[in-house]
Order: sequence, then C-alpha cells, then structure tokens
Amino acid sequence: MELARLLLALGFFGIAALSFLLFTEEPSGITVSDVKLEPMGGGFALLAKIENQGAPDKLLGVGSDAASRVAFSGATGDLAVPDSGTASLAMDGVHGMLMGLQGGTTEGRLVPVTLWFERAGRVAARARISGGAGMSHDALHVVPEEETAPTISMQLSQKGPTGPWEGQLTVENFSFAKDAVDGPHQPGQGHAHLYLNGLKLGRLFTTEFTIGELPAGTYEVVVVLNTNDHRSYATGRVPVLASETITADAETQ
Repeated sequence: MELARLLLALGFFGIAALSFLLFTEEPSGITVSDVKLEPMGGGFALLAKIENQGAPDKLLGVGSDAASRVAFSGATGDLAVPDSGTASLAMDGVHGMLMGLQGGTTEGRLVPVTLWFERAGRVAARARISGGAGMSHDALHVVPEEETAPTISMQLSQKGPTGPWEGQLTVENFSFAKDAVDGPHQPGQGHAHLYLNGLKLGRLFTTEFTIGELPAGTYEVVVVLNTNDHRSYATGRVPVLASETITADAETQ
C-alpha cells in the first residue's frame, strides 16, 4: 500500500513538472521602459523605449482598455526590433496614438497599455501622462541661403546571410558633435537619427553604425541629419536624409 502511494505521488509530481516545462514561458528578451503619454492632436501620443536582448522581433500592435481607440502613427511597414538592439516609440517616428482616454487626463496618472510582439507576445506597461513639455523632435531647420546645406549618402551591407547590417555614411558640410547635443544650434553641426520603417532606432554620432539581425521582411532604412537642438536640417522644407531599402531573407530566419 505504501509503495502504491509513493508511486502515485511520484506520478503526480512528474505530471506537474512536465506541465511546468510545457506551459511556463521563457523570458522574451523584450523590456519596455520610459513609457509616457504626451498630449497630441486631441489625443495622446504613446512614447516608450524598447530593448531587445533576444532574437529579432516585430512589434505588431498596441492597446489599452483605458482608451476608445489605439493605433500606431508613422509606420511605413513592419516594425522590427533588431536582436540585441533598442528602438523607441518617438514623436519624430512611429508612436502610438490613444484617442478617447477614459478616467481623467491628470498629469502623472498611470495608464495601462499593452504592446504585442511577434515572438515576445504581450508586454504590459503603465504610461505616465506628461504635461507636454518634452522635445518634439519634429521641427525643421531650413538652411538659409547664406549657409551651405549639408548633404548625406549611405551604403549598407549585410555580414553574411543572417548577420547584422553595417552602415557607412558620407557627409559633406557637416560634422558630428556628440558633446554639443541639446546645446544651441551651430551651422553644419549636430547628429543623426536612424529609422527603420519609421521606427526610431536611435541617434548616431559617427559615420558608422550597425543594425542587428532582423526578422524576415523588407525595410526602409532612413538617416536624417539633425541640429544640436534636435531640428532636422532641411532644404526647401525637405529634410536632409539618406534612404535605402533592405530585405531580410525569410529562409534564413
């Protein structure tokens, strides 16, 4: 009798252990931080930093039970988060838009939001309502006639069939000035912003950059030259930028 009870107990714990292995998810590698809501166009822009310490992933959607309508704004295609890389929902790139926010719009209120990823699944966060005093990063600096406008071109190459992408910029009448960021405008000086299908991947302070491995798909890589005070250089109100389309092969993912 005791032996039978022991075998029954071992069987129960074995099934429990198997269930734990089958239904416990591994850490996704995706973390979301610095989440906030900025007043914009009768609604709120959802801004956030996304860090990926795992495999390449795609941001598929955004939602919130506290809003009547939630969607992305500014996307030009699939929203990929490279492996071991970062991306941002930003005012000058892809961001979420929450319309019909319920429960009050008091500054400092925390609003529940959820981001959906292809691999990581749902990632929940709380967005803090901001007073709207942050930098917009969407203004232009139209180069006056008495100044020489900067120019930029770009070359991209992939390291192997599944490797990261290496970028090389060529700029003229422009110098990168990391120590001057957030400072006053100096003609021909500043930094660059890197985008992937409209999703901001970060700032650039040199002519070389790397984009990590990507999920299968086609992506437009855009680099825009910016002033120290975060305005896009422009000629005739057209931003000074370089753009190239790349494709990640589905068979190599």
